Amino acid sequence: MAFLATVLDRVKPSATIAVTQKARELKAKGMDVIGLGAGEPDFDTPDNIKAAAIDAIHRGETKYTPVSVIPELRKAIAAKFKRENRLDYTPEQTIVGTGGKQILFNAFMATLNPGDEVIIPAPYWVSYPEMVAICGGTAVFIESKLEDSFKTTAEALEAAITPETKWFLFNSPSNPTGAAYSRDELKALTDVLLRHPHVWILTDDMYEHLVYG
Repeated sequence: MAFLATVLDRVKPSATIAVTQKARELKAKGMDVIGLGAGEPDFDTPDNIKAAAIDAIHRGETKYTPVSVIPELRKAIAAKFKRENRLDYTPEQTIVGTGGKQILFNAFMATLNPGDEVIIPAPYWVSYPEMVAICGGTAVFIESKLEDSFKTTAEALEAAITPETKWFLFNSPSNPTGAAYSRDELKALTDVLLRHPHVWILTDDMYEHLVYG
């Protein structure tokens, strides 16, 4: 009897972790290496964040929180969506996780059945298809082109949708290309999705405030 679950056979090792580890090994040998693997800031955690974390520890805020997370945080998240994104959500409609990866995984685990499809624009963050696979779904890729600035077009999205499509996983600005969609481009994609109400959308907005220019 095999000890490990066969579902793990669907998952490939992370290319990001592999190249990051390779860069570390070369640096340890004294080589001058610029790591282009895991995305990590080249500056330390800001002092105000350090101070807030230390203050929380001194106040004894180290116990279990409510499963739904502390009300103050949920209120702050709802206020952020209202202030920055003009979206009206109540604190009760928010869910907090340990990061975007956990939230995406939880969503897939709770909704995907064998045969369900998740549309993923390519190039993509390496973890996307692996999460879909381990949750029993099938990743469907939309290949993008340089002449389209590596963006998914409305026509390509329309062509990728089938009766088995459950999710469209959207990431803008994109990892790894940095492609950011205009309002008109987003409108074109949403027009397609509105014609297919059985398709839900997951947006990974990790890079919402990261702009280089």
